[in-house]
Amino acid sequence: MKAFFAIAALTVRHAVRSHIFQLLLGVLLLCVLLIPGTAGDSTAAGFIQVSLLYSLSTVLLILALSSIWLGCFVMCHDVDSYQLHMVITKPVSRVTIWLGKFSGILAINTVLLLISTMTVFAIVMWKFNATEFDPEDRTRAENEVLVGRRVFLPEAADIDHITRLSINEKHARMRAAGRELPDDSPQAKEKEYQEVRRQAEALQGEISFGNSKIWRFTGLPADLQAPLYLRYRSYVGRIHHEGQRMTLGTWAVRVPIRKEEKGTEFQAGKTLGFQTFWTTLTPQPESIRTGVFNEKTLRGEWRLVAPDGTLEVGFQNADPRGQKLFFQPADGPKLLLKVASFGENYARCVLVMFLELVILTGLACAAAAFLTMPTAIFVVISYLLFGSFASYMAETSFFGGAADYVGYYVGKLVLIVVIPIQKFAVTEMVSQGELIEMSFIGGLILSYLVVRALPLFLFGIWMYRRREMGLVIRK
Repeated sequence: MKAFFAIAALTVRHAVRSHIFQLLLGVLLLCVLLIPGTAGDSTAAGFIQVSLLYSLSTVLLILALSSIWLGCFVMCHDVDSYQLHMVITKPVSRVTIWLGKFSGILAINTVLLLISTMTVFAIVMWKFNATEFDPEDRTRAENEVLVGRRVFLPEAADIDHITRLSINEKHARMRAAGRELPDDSPQAKEKEYQEVRRQAEALQGEISFGNSKIWRFTGLPADLQAPLYLRYRSYVGRIHHEGQRMTLGTWAVRVPIRKEEKGTEFQAGKTLGFQTFWTTLTPQPESIRTGVFNEKTLRGEWRLVAPDGTLEVGFQNADPRGQKLFFQPADGPKLLLKVASFGENYARCVLVMFLELVILTGLACAAAAFLTMPTAIFVVISYLLFGSFASYMAETSFFGGAADYVGYYVGKLVLIVVIPIQKFAVTEMVSQGELIEMSFIGGLILSYLVVRALPLFLFGIWMYRRREMGLVIRK
């Protein structure tokens, strides 16, 4: 262990002397000090969200570049300068050397990560407390941003089933009208299926004037007494940020009435030992700003969660111009339940950032263990880009031809061995007050660090042990 710590200490000292590292360190300090104090808007929630998102994203980007650069630089420089030739003559294994260098680089970036994130946290909280925001605005920021809230998403519709039913109804209408059915070839069937599927997906988030839509949430704590927050963003006319305006709509919830309780029943339906009825949250259509996120508070004393852990909400379109409203799956509606403090959620965000630095440092050291420095940097960056592109291809739902299917299955195959680095992007979650679940962090550790990254680390160590230093000749 003495040799391990000595190598780690020398690695830290050598890395700090790198001019590129000094440049990245200077940029990091400027970003940490300037962005939290200048970013944001006039609202309390907007200030915190923008400051956290920009600051943490910048910190992670700079430290990611630092991890890749230092990992490749330190591993390759000792070989190119013949310093490693002297070390391996000592009774020190190359595994110890690799682990010592990896730990030294990781220690530098970990210290910088902790200092940066703690500074960002302190500056944001200091400015939030020092600025005289409107009391209502401050309360909203404390409830929506400075908190860790568990996210509950509505049940997804069975798009495949809806698509098949739509195709069958379409063919039935064509037969009744005496029209010729589409070509019966596999290619024609697949093309028709994809077209109808896209239409079905679009209709899931579309609400025409005067119509309504119901979302059903499951897995909620039964007999919940704490408040729930209904978060959503809608679009009017079209799904685009430009041209959005105020509209009107009515939110309603299905209220459960237990059998042992007394209450007036209206449109009641018995199920699993309780009855339910619909009630609106406002006596008349309320004003809603489209294109931005809105939240409604469902108070705990209302006891809206049924004994089976379900809750249903509905929305009716009452747009004054009679236009359609659109809800995208990523924009809600979703239910949020406070389960942790902002400090705890922020610490989980820092932990995920640390996991990303562990992977990047290990990949850089593994590649530089048997490649030259430019080649190692190119390989690591290419590996990360492959992961991003493969994730995009594997998540597509549009198949216009054979090329789309090839891309889809190639993306699925590539994701078995590569790491989509965007899976570690949690800065937006913490800036929105959404809880970073420990199960999510555990999944990142298992799926990406253990299953994908660790074998590459071991391969790099194996290649490092087998590398013939006598073949390294300075030109």
